[in-house]
Amino acid sequence: MDALYLFVIAAVIASFGISIVLRSSMEKLVLEPQTFAQIQSRLFIYVAVIEALPLILIVFGFMTLMDSTVNLFIPITIVAVSVLVNFILNLMKKSELVSGAPELKEKLMTFFLIGNVLMTAIPIVAIVATFVR
Repeated sequence: MDALYLFVIAAVIASFGISIVLRSSMEKLVLEPQTFAQIQSRLFIYVAVIEALPLILIVFGFMTLMDSTVNLFIPITIVAVSVLVNFILNLMKKSELVSGAPELKEKLMTFFLIGNVLMTAIPIVAIVATFVR
């Protein structure tokens, strides 16, 4: 398998996995607002577990990067679409939850911002790695 597609797989796994956990955490926050710290701690633990496989794929991708012969357009497009779709899904979920619980707007915004930054970390590494070769 080409190194660039290892980066793409890592980015897709990370963005979808973290996005799913983020939306789930925001829903739990609305149901139990008094457990904000516990939900936030679990979010970080889940993110660490989810990023384990993508980090291994990134390492293997860098090990075989010099042998890559794939055009850059397709891998970068897949990564960008993956991040964009998950960002939109996260934004829709946050908006839905804020309309139902306006008193939690600040906490939901905190989760949304932290989650989206975590969600884009591996895809950014994947995009930068495609230009390294």
